[in-house]
Amino acid sequence: METELTEEDIVGASLCGRQPCSLKNDELRFWLKCRGDSLKGLKTKAQLVKRVEEYIKSGRDKNVIDPDDDKIYTKLEEDRKHIMSNVDTIKEKANLFRAEIRNLDKTSEDVEMIIAVAKQEVSEAAEHVITKTRQQQKQLLESLEMTRRKRIERINSAKKELESLVKQMNQAAEFAENLVQRSSGFDIIQTKTTFTHKFEEFRGVEVPKHDQNTFVKFTVASQQDLKLGFIQFTEVPANAAKSTLEGLDQSFQAGVQAEFTLCPKTSGGEISYQADLKDHVELLIEPANDVTNVIVQEKEDGNIRLKFTPKVPGVYSAEMKINGEKLVPSPFTFPVKERELVVVGELDLKFNQGQALQEPTGIAVNRQGDIAVVDNLGHCVFVFNKEGNCLRQIGKEGTGPGQFKYPTAVSFFNDNEILVADTLNHRIQLINIQTGTVVNVFGQEGEGKGHLKIPVSLCFDETERIVVTEFENQRVQVMSKEGETIFTIGDSGPERLSKPHSCIPYKNIFLLPKGTASYIIQPYIKTSTLLSCDFKKILLL
Repeated sequence: METELTEEDIVGASLCGRQPCSLKNDELRFWLKCRGDSLKGLKTKAQLVKRVEEYIKSGRDKNVIDPDDDKIYTKLEEDRKHIMSNVDTIKEKANLFRAEIRNLDKTSEDVEMIIAVAKQEVSEAAEHVITKTRQQQKQLLESLEMTRRKRIERINSAKKELESLVKQMNQAAEFAENLVQRSSGFDIIQTKTTFTHKFEEFRGVEVPKHDQNTFVKFTVASQQDLKLGFIQFTEVPANAAKSTLEGLDQSFQAGVQAEFTLCPKTSGGEISYQADLKDHVELLIEPANDVTNVIVQEKEDGNIRLKFTPKVPGVYSAEMKINGEKLVPSPFTFPVKERELVVVGELDLKFNQGQALQEPTGIAVNRQGDIAVVDNLGHCVFVFNKEGNCLRQIGKEGTGPGQFKYPTAVSFFNDNEILVADTLNHRIQLINIQTGTVVNVFGQEGEGKGHLKIPVSLCFDETERIVVTEFENQRVQVMSKEGETIFTIGDSGPERLSKPHSCIPYKNIFLLPKGTASYIIQPYIKTSTLLSCDFKKILLL
């Protein structure tokens, strides 16, 4: 059906109470064009005025058509009608939500009344055996209170969600009405897609269901056994065959916490509000030794959150049980990839007056967010807080304690102390970042155990050992936290290294480069865990 236009739909299509003779020629022509006039033979203003008056006299001035060749005014009117139709739909949906809010309020009142009655009955029964049943009374009341709190929390959560949706819908409807009534046609065209998407989103929102049935009843027990009674919960338990598990399609990474969401359902497919459900949920992941931090939590919406952290890459198998029954599908497998590093932003370092970072070659972060950066050409270490503000500059060029000569690496010994590879002084310095004082110095120039020659990299592993890569001695030296040598690798035999440049702890083997001309990484099984790589290979690894 073709859209009918009126004078109000097109700017300039109405005389707005003016006499035709008061209009300009272009205004008269546009007015006539809105009536479908061809303007043929109309050259003077007098002719234009006369033609307008003829239209008015004959009543044909009420018949308005789209003067634009692309029918933009027709499209604009169609858009207006479409938006208003959506506004009406959203208002109807908002009314449904208001009705549901009223239902929730009524359910909340019923819950309060039912619990209050049950509490009263518990108290009346307790009066008869008060001296011997105080503890049982307390347990029953706590159980009722916990049930009331959880149910009211769910109701309030649902109510809050609905109120938020109603508010969004009203705002969208009000904004759309204002746009149609007060904005230009081009503004409407520009925002048409946005409104269409938003209205489709609102129309797709279903009114959530909730359980309004009586769910608790107190039954007085016989007084012969000195028991007050018991509480009956009529909530239907979760059914493993109907329950679902979300999160299986996510990307799992080693060392990154993963999360499943268990959606418990009853045998009838409804949401289950089984009391203490999390205590009846089991998550078994194999290999168990490669998983840590397994947590089962109950969410406000009644679903169960299951968190865990896979420690290494590989294929894992998981089995989920609810009330002792296996979830479908169970067991299931999921792959865990190597952890991916993603750049999430840059930290703008803020120095004090006269300070500058010349060539950073090492960085370390403690658990508090403090950042230590080695400046190789500046012969010092800068300490920043997590906002990037410089807290302290430690050291200068020299050979004394607290002085450096082209340091290259840093690692936190603890939250207040750092280990610094003082490269051309052939030593490791342990320094307090709060005071800048030297706590200890390890090593001196040489080739024996405990001696160092151009240490270029270091780290403090989880077993509290200092792992140092020596460029000139062409080895990795592992020391105790007191600076005593435990063993060395790479300075002799088939595992000899060629000018290694870095090392990090990795699993339960040594991964070491085999010669400067080779790109092969050769593992050596030891009781320690290291990864070392040549300077030329670091980017390839």
